[in-house]
Amino acid sequence: MRINKIKILAVACVASFISCNDARDIEQDGIISEENVWESVEDLQLGLNGAYGAYNPEGAINFNAIFTDNIKRGASNNGQGQGLYNFNLIPGTTEATGIWTGRYSAINRVNRVLEGVEDLEYDNSSDQEEEDEIKAELLALRALSHLDLFMYYTEDYSDPNGLAVPIMDFVPEITIQPTRNTVSETLEFIKNDLNEAAQLIGNPEEGSFFINGNTIKAIQARIALIEGDYPTAISLGEELVGTYPLSGQTEYEEMYQDLVPGESIFTVGRGLDDSEVVGLFYFNEPSLDGDPYLEVSNGLFNELQDGDVRKDVIIGSESVIVGENSDQNIILIDKYPGSDAGVRINDIKWIRSSEMQLIVAEAKARSNDLAGAATAIKELRDARFDSNTTAPSYSNLNAALQDILEERRLEFAFEGQRYLDIKRIGKDINAGITRNETDCASFSAPCGLPRSSFKFTLPIPQVELNANGAINQNNGY
Repeated sequence: MRINKIKILAVACVASFISCNDARDIEQDGIISEENVWESVEDLQLGLNGAYGAYNPEGAINFNAIFTDNIKRGASNNGQGQGLYNFNLIPGTTEATGIWTGRYSAINRVNRVLEGVEDLEYDNSSDQEEEDEIKAELLALRALSHLDLFMYYTEDYSDPNGLAVPIMDFVPEITIQPTRNTVSETLEFIKNDLNEAAQLIGNPEEGSFFINGNTIKAIQARIALIEGDYPTAISLGEELVGTYPLSGQTEYEEMYQDLVPGESIFTVGRGLDDSEVVGLFYFNEPSLDGDPYLEVSNGLFNELQDGDVRKDVIIGSESVIVGENSDQNIILIDKYPGSDAGVRINDIKWIRSSEMQLIVAEAKARSNDLAGAATAIKELRDARFDSNTTAPSYSNLNAALQDILEERRLEFAFEGQRYLDIKRIGKDINAGITRNETDCASFSAPCGLPRSSFKFTLPIPQVELNANGAINQNNGY
């Protein structure tokens, strides 16, 4: 009972950890209770669709773009993003709140459907197999949501006893006040969910709109890199690049136009009535006349080379370039050019094989295989330039990490990774946010934020602090 692109289904009413309290327990005719909502495998499939619909990357894309160094004030900007671009990050900041409540909302929906999975029993083996598949996808989606939270709200990934985020593997009562689990507890929980999902998952060939065995491996590769398990990161990364070869230039462009799946391992589908990612940057359509309120920064534009397909994908063809670093430049964001579904609608390629290639490069560099890291970077650049590029040469780990961080900037611009990349890699090479002077002047904002700043970890949102007296805030807030 698959649907081509996941649509949001209101199967639960949640905000952070809070569930609806059933209108204070008043029962009315026709009410669907917890006891009879899950009566068949088809019901579980609808619940899974709803859980997918609750997983929204748009807030992370918006935050990563504005807070770092990839955007400047757009021609039609009326103050949108002004505060965040000025590094005004407090517990009440919309973006910090949105990532927290959004991911826990998805987790809540997952846990509600998992309750149904545990309650239902089948005589039909095919129904049982389908239920196992649904459970696997639910567990993987819960793991991915917890990992996102871990990445944003954990101060130090390497401190096993440090505070991470609350683990939620059950449907909470409205009065619950969860504490933050440790780094080691959170990572272990995520890995256990993924391992169980991998045991249950079925056919990995259903397409990138659904979690499959390869999606699980990609998330495991991310975790292996975080934990310093470099052999596993390399093995999984190379396997996935073999399964999803890096897209050539034509396929790469068509992938962002939603014409082909390309190298995407996991795609968050979008259609009519869904979130419109184009609306993060334009009031109307992605064009010069579409009222852009955020544009590509001069800093990013200067790093993109002619012949690199990423320049064609990131920079709109109607851009107006007056001169290098000119404050009159109008540099349009074209990463989301619209699609047949609508001029403001694009699917979001959330995990791609290029990320696996860059995980391999970083893991090899951190394993003291600098030549192997350079080869992995060259292979990616060969695909993006469609030519035999010159291999980089790294004299030490810092040089390799700096180059990898820059390559990730080009590869994942406006895909929700820049802040997290600087948070993770920048810590090791003392690299923070450094903006082009013309760009920061466009918002009358600071041109940099040192990596030592506490703002490279998001604050626990004020709404959570207000409702949960047991939770600890991150340092500095």
